[in-house]
Amino acid sequence: MGLDFIRRTTPSFTRVLDRRAVEMRTPKLFSRDIPIVSRTAIADMCGGAKVAEGERVLLRVMKDKVVAQRGNLVIAECANPPAEFLAHLRAGAGVARGEIKSLQSISQTMEIGFCD
Repeated sequence: MGLDFIRRTTPSFTRVLDRRAVEMRTPKLFSRDIPIVSRTAIADMCGGAKVAEGERVLLRVMKDKVVAQRGNLVIAECANPPAEFLAHLRAGAGVARGEIKSLQSISQTMEIGFCD
Protein backbone atom coordinates (compact mmCIF):
# COMPACT_ATOMS: atom_id res chain seq x y z
CA MET A 1 0.00 0.00 0.00
CA GLY A 2 2.75 2.52 0.86
CA LEU A 3 4.84 1.82 -2.26
CA ASP A 4 1.80 2.08 -4.57
CA PHE A 5 0.86 5.42 -3.02
CA ILE A 6 4.38 6.82 -3.54
CA ARG A 7 4.47 5.66 -7.17
CA ARG A 8 1.06 7.23 -7.91
CA THR A 9 1.90 10.58 -6.32
CA THR A 10 5.47 10.96 -7.59
CA PRO A 11 4.66 12.14 -11.17
CA SER A 12 2.21 14.81 -9.97
CA PHE A 13 4.75 16.04 -7.42
CA THR A 14 7.46 16.62 -10.04
CA ARG A 15 4.99 18.42 -12.33
CA VAL A 16 4.07 20.83 -9.55
CA LEU A 17 7.75 21.61 -8.98
CA ASP A 18 8.30 22.12 -12.71
CA ARG A 19 5.32 24.49 -12.98
CA ARG A 20 6.60 26.48 -10.01
CA ALA A 21 10.10 26.72 -11.53
CA VAL A 22 8.66 28.02 -14.82
CA GLU A 23 6.48 30.50 -12.91
CA MET A 24 9.50 31.81 -10.99
CA ARG A 25 11.48 32.39 -14.20
CA THR A 26 8.61 34.17 -15.97
CA PRO A 27 8.81 37.99 -15.67
CA LYS A 28 5.83 39.71 -14.08
CA LEU A 29 4.03 42.67 -15.57
CA PHE A 30 4.43 45.16 -12.70
CA SER A 31 7.58 43.96 -10.93
CA ARG A 32 11.00 45.43 -11.59
CA ASP A 33 13.78 42.91 -11.50
CA ILE A 34 16.81 44.22 -9.63
CA PRO A 35 20.05 42.99 -11.15
CA ILE A 36 22.13 40.69 -8.96
CA VAL A 37 25.26 42.74 -9.53
CA SER A 38 25.62 46.30 -8.25
CA ARG A 39 22.89 46.33 -5.64
CA THR A 40 25.23 48.47 -3.55
CA ALA A 41 27.40 51.52 -4.11
CA ILE A 42 30.21 53.17 -2.16
CA ALA A 43 29.40 56.72 -1.04
CA ASP A 44 31.45 59.41 0.69
CA MET A 45 30.13 60.77 4.00
CA CYS A 46 29.19 64.45 3.94
CA GLY A 47 29.71 66.94 6.72
CA GLY A 48 30.59 64.46 9.46
CA ALA A 49 27.01 63.20 9.76
CA LYS A 50 26.45 60.58 12.48
CA VAL A 51 25.23 57.41 10.82
CA ALA A 52 24.70 53.84 11.98
CA GLU A 53 24.94 50.55 10.15
CA GLY A 54 21.49 49.31 9.13
CA GLU A 55 19.97 52.80 9.08
CA ARG A 56 17.32 53.45 6.40
CA VAL A 57 17.94 56.41 4.10
CA LEU A 58 16.42 57.98 1.00
CA LEU A 59 18.42 57.55 -2.22
CA ARG A 60 18.02 60.23 -4.89
CA VAL A 61 19.57 60.83 -8.30
CA MET A 62 20.91 64.34 -8.83
CA LYS A 63 22.39 64.73 -12.32
CA ASP A 64 24.95 61.89 -12.56
CA LYS A 65 25.47 61.28 -8.85
CA VAL A 66 23.47 59.52 -6.14
CA VAL A 67 22.75 61.27 -2.85
CA ALA A 68 21.68 59.59 0.42
CA GLN A 69 19.40 61.70 2.62
CA ARG A 70 18.03 61.49 6.13
CA GLY A 71 15.03 63.81 5.97
CA ASN A 72 16.38 66.94 4.26
CA LEU A 73 19.98 66.39 5.39
CA VAL A 74 22.39 64.97 2.82
CA ILE A 75 24.55 62.43 4.67
CA ALA A 76 26.38 60.77 1.76
CA GLU A 77 27.21 61.34 -1.87
CA CYS A 78 28.22 58.83 -4.53
CA ALA A 79 29.87 60.68 -7.40
CA ASN A 80 30.47 57.61 -9.59
CA PRO A 81 27.74 54.97 -8.97
CA PRO A 82 27.61 51.67 -10.91
CA ALA A 83 25.53 51.82 -14.09
CA GLU A 84 22.99 49.19 -12.96
CA PHE A 85 22.53 50.96 -9.63
CA LEU A 86 21.87 54.27 -11.36
CA ALA A 87 19.56 52.68 -13.96
CA HIS A 88 17.44 51.09 -11.21
CA LEU A 89 17.10 54.42 -9.43
CA ARG A 90 16.15 56.23 -12.63
CA ALA A 91 13.53 53.56 -13.41
CA GLY A 92 11.88 54.39 -10.07
CA ALA A 93 11.54 58.15 -10.81
CA GLY A 94 15.00 58.84 -9.38
CA VAL A 95 14.09 57.93 -5.79
CA ALA A 96 14.39 54.71 -3.78
CA ARG A 97 14.65 53.52 -0.18
CA GLY A 98 18.15 52.51 0.81
CA GLU A 99 19.99 51.01 3.74
CA ILE A 100 23.51 51.54 5.03
CA LYS A 101 25.15 48.14 4.70
CA SER A 102 28.59 48.93 6.16
CA LEU A 103 30.66 51.85 7.41
CA GLN A 104 34.38 52.52 6.94
CA SER A 105 35.31 55.18 9.47
CA ILE A 106 38.95 55.57 8.40
CA SER A 107 38.16 56.42 4.77
CA GLN A 108 34.86 58.17 5.67
CA THR A 109 32.88 56.04 3.23
CA MET A 110 29.83 53.80 3.49
CA GLU A 111 28.26 51.06 1.44
CA ILE A 112 24.65 51.83 0.56
CA GLY A 113 22.24 49.30 -0.92
CA PHE A 114 18.58 49.01 -1.81
CA CYS A 115 16.11 47.94 0.88
CA ASP A 116 14.73 44.45 0.34
